[in-house]
Amino acid sequence: MAKILTVRLKEKEYDQIEKLAKIAGKNTSQFVREKLKESIQQEMRETSLLERLIRMIENLQNFQPQNTAQGDNELLKEIYKLILFLCQHEKTVAELTILMEQKRKEYMQKRQEIEQKLDLEL
Repeated sequence: MAKILTVRLKEKEYDQIEKLAKIAGKNTSQFVREKLKESIQQEMRETSLLERLIRMIENLQNFQPQNTAQGDNELLKEIYKLILFLCQHEKTVAELTILMEQKRKEYMQKRQEIEQKLDLEL
């Protein structure tokens, strides 16, 4: 059964959406449904990646290297906690920026710059 979602937009925002829908050859409802679905899917991919990264880092806690001094183990534990904190913080920031499109774009751009700088393929 289909549900109806009512959204209030400023006239200018609605006009922009309507124009984009026309360009795409769709009616406004189809266009909004597709864009909303794409946005949700993108967010799910990002959240899924962060969740996977958090699980991987949590598994580091169980890692016990052979022939390591006690000081090294303590250092690894501290590194583990810091990385886990950063990942959870990243996930929280990502979730909060979903609500503000412009901030989300800025966040994604900065994140991409960091990934490129560190030569990461996420």
